[in-house]
Amino acid sequence: MTEQLDIVRVESDEFSVLKIEGRIDGHWSRHLDGYLDDLLQAGTYNVALDLANVHYLSSMGIRIMMKYAKLYRQVNGRFGIVSMSKNVEDILVMAGLAGILQWQAMAAESPVEEAAVTIESEGIHYTISSLQGSKPMKCRFTGKPAKIRTGGFNSDDCENLDFGKKHFGLGLGSIGLDFEDCRNRFGEFIALGDAVAYTPAGLADSPDYMMKTGTLIPAVKLLYGISFEGDFDRKVSFSTNLQNEPASFSRLITELFRITGYESFAMVMLAETSGVVGLSINTPVVSGEGCPVNPFAFPEVRENVNFTTEPEYKKMMTVTAGIATKTGDEVMEFTRALSSGSAIRQHFHTAVFTYIPFKKTNIDLDETIFTLFEQGEILGVLHLINDAREFTGAGESDFINGVCWIGQIHL
Repeated sequence: MTEQLDIVRVESDEFSVLKIEGRIDGHWSRHLDGYLDDLLQAGTYNVALDLANVHYLSSMGIRIMMKYAKLYRQVNGRFGIVSMSKNVEDILVMAGLAGILQWQAMAAESPVEEAAVTIESEGIHYTISSLQGSKPMKCRFTGKPAKIRTGGFNSDDCENLDFGKKHFGLGLGSIGLDFEDCRNRFGEFIALGDAVAYTPAGLADSPDYMMKTGTLIPAVKLLYGISFEGDFDRKVSFSTNLQNEPASFSRLITELFRITGYESFAMVMLAETSGVVGLSINTPVVSGEGCPVNPFAFPEVRENVNFTTEPEYKKMMTVTAGIATKTGDEVMEFTRALSSGSAIRQHFHTAVFTYIPFKKTNIDLDETIFTLFEQGEILGVLHLINDAREFTGAGESDFINGVCWIGQIHL
């Protein structure tokens, strides 16, 4: 009778079976926890446990199985026990959990809500759905971004902007009472409907956020930014190949232009990342003491701006919001080239969270954002960049699996 825990994975047409042998005690339950977590992050959403050769199950082991039963329900997956030893059965019956953890037969699939088209492009699988939105989204540009390079902003540049359902945005702002309250904390922000998050200047490891609660409306004291409002008209899910080779951000945006045929679009993307490349401001940007004339001047930029020196936040969840355009010369000040020599211009911010699995189908954007803020931990808000410097550049952000909500905009 083995004292350790051995796990053998066997694939069937409907699910992955984990044949487990040994003890699921306080020590070996951690091994099972890590194994199941890896499966969930890899997108394996139907997992059956064969516990016929498990001779001991502790409360810690039960806790791990209940944890994943809940997580798999959240993502419309299946998780349960297909076979168990007499010892395991007796323990689960006494705990009143035998029925809850028992493997459930596949229910009849619900009707597909949207007509979807699937395509394959360079190893990435895309599923494209049409949504209800038919009118272009309203897009607004506020402030003068160039002032950050010419001595800073003042109170006349500050505007209060409320957000809420179907209203998204990004730029330089702060959460606070008024301009004076925020003057040393303005930083990169992202607005995701009923939630707003930002990285205060100089506090890259301490992001803050506000969510709609009762009559509390998430709002930003804005110096400059882009906001867009309305209904998205496309949803594009993407997944990489079995080797989980990531898709670069520039590749995704370029492909989305080809898929939609739009000249300009706004987008919110939920995705697992294999590395984020971005920046956040590290110094006050309001005119006065401590505000540099140009925080991006060399060599002071190394102190004034936090750059990711290499891709960070591997295997974390991200929510990215922004716009991309092939036209819109009048908003050049708000956008940058997608990559060196690209005709596409863009501006995107991303909020990074600890990993939480999400549904593969029928995923709801508002519900998922709420879950990330409520159950996950926000790690930062960054302005995405493409650092293409030879030898020393960090490259750009890469993503493995995700969903993009896209709305056409006219610039």
